[in-house]
Amino acid sequence: MQKENRLIRENEVSIHEFEDGYSFSDNLKSIFYNKSSLTKKNIKKELESINLNKNKLSFVSFNKRSNLIPFIVFDEDLKETYFQKKSLKGNYFKTCFDIIKSNDIVNLYRLNGDETVMKFFSINKTPIISHYKTLILNSLIKTNKVSLKKNIVYINLQWDSYDIFYFIENQFNFSNSFTINNTEDFLYYFFYFAEQFNLKPDSFSIVFLGKFNSFENHYTGIRDFQADISFISNPTNNKDYIDNHPAPFLANIFC
Repeated sequence: MQKENRLIRENEVSIHEFEDGYSFSDNLKSIFYNKSSLTKKNIKKELESINLNKNKLSFVSFNKRSNLIPFIVFDEDLKETYFQKKSLKGNYFKTCFDIIKSNDIVNLYRLNGDETVMKFFSINKTPIISHYKTLILNSLIKTNKVSLKKNIVYINLQWDSYDIFYFIENQFNFSNSFTINNTEDFLYYFFYFAEQFNLKPDSFSIVFLGKFNSFENHYTGIRDFQADISFISNPTNNKDYIDNHPAPFLANIFC
């Protein structure tokens, strides 16, 4: 991918938090550390590589538990009430929200408060915080949809989950995330979604966010139901890294 298409520019560093690890990215490289292999030495090394006098620092959460709320009803003073009580428990230290560029949706989410995250935020520089669904939605809203049907289902596949973003007549309508272990799980939740919205094969287009070898069985399985399938381009010079990343579509942009 050409540098002008990347989300990270020169003199910028982005830290991404996943359930099982962290990635550190600048405009030249991206390194992923699994939590089981992440040590204080790793963290110190990465933080020392960030020149805080020259570099902007961003932090992207890949916490799947986020709430998309209509902007017109959102009240920042009541942001904790948008979460279910059982989800209030746990180790988190900050509730954040992004306003989607269309200005009519708020994405509300939490940052975990484990030792690694707190180490990132202990440095004397406030990072720009965002959520991966915000990055995806901002991209999809401005995507050219001329050749697609009026109903579009965008699918973002990750290692152990996937996200659906449903658009009707070029307007974002719905999103959901599902935890999966295999192709059968993927198809089960997809057909559940299609049934909920009464979607027939000839009434909508499916667009996968990128095309990756790791998910070839998912693509093959869904073709038995839907022929109108396309892929958002994902050129990369770092294919091995992408195919082994927990969130390959966004990793392709950041790597």
